[in-house]
Amino acid sequence: MRELTVKECETVLVVTITPRDSAGNLDISGIRANCEFLLKRGIQCIMPMCGTGLVYDATLAEYEECIATVVETVGDKATVVPGIGPGFGHSLEMGHIAKSVGVSGVMIMPIVGPASAKGVHIGMQRIIERVNLPVVIYQRRLDIMPTKQIVGLCKLDGVVGLKYAVDDIGIFDRIVEQVNSDAALLCGMAEDPALEYLKAGAVGYSSGMANFVPETSLAMLNRFRSGDLNGAEEIRSTLVPFEDFRGEKQARYSGSALHSAMNYAGLAAGPVVPFAEEVSDEDLPRLQEMLSKILRLEQSFVTERTG
Repeated sequence: MRELTVKECETVLVVTITPRDSAGNLDISGIRANCEFLLKRGIQCIMPMCGTGLVYDATLAEYEECIATVVETVGDKATVVPGIGPGFGHSLEMGHIAKSVGVSGVMIMPIVGPASAKGVHIGMQRIIERVNLPVVIYQRRLDIMPTKQIVGLCKLDGVVGLKYAVDDIGIFDRIVEQVNSDAALLCGMAEDPALEYLKAGAVGYSSGMANFVPETSLAMLNRFRSGDLNGAEEIRSTLVPFEDFRGEKQARYSGSALHSAMNYAGLAAGPVVPFAEEVSDEDLPRLQEMLSKILRLEQSFVTERTG
């Protein structure tokens, strides 16, 4: 298994869904098939059992079985970086499991519950030390993870990346200035704002859409890097309606829209777990219409690559 490094973070990091069967159990063959699909399409970093994978609703036994399956399937063809947490105790327990199955690194999930900036800083340091794996920090709240603390954490041994998911480009600019090359700075809000953050110094971004259109997401990053900003923007504008759909109505379809997209694309997904809500019959035709356009774009990149 490849170890997660700063360099390995400079890509599209696919935050994978967790396929389940009709009874709600893990779909192990589906997990394998989805990983093989991503590898075939050029993905270099797979992040199972994070928010998109509904890790908050998984049992520890499911967590272990899922990430072990991903590690076994991927081998050294990509890095595998599951989420751990939320919370101090869960982070330690899940970190131990992740280390035992041989992952590349872990991402510490956003803090929930009572917390302060000082307490979070101390707790994160202890998790990083005890887990003893390369770590990506996930920043979603400025009140308990302000710039000073984030910069300090990014300079710790063991920290290789920061997934920045705060809608404040000004704060990100200040982090870029102070972190330099100590950690890979990543846009954690998917393709929609990714170009803006890449221009500001991000070296990659996390993506849920790359579960079913990986070559399209990679093409956007590659076009940006080659200086084809118009081409990158053209791709982004095609993808944005799907992300907007996920965010509608207090983001109630954040997870289920991806499951519906995977099912529509012929990939493994199945139902979402409770407490998430399936896409309604009323909204499904609208979703499928935009998916048809996005999947045609994906196929064009596949054809371009394969001839």
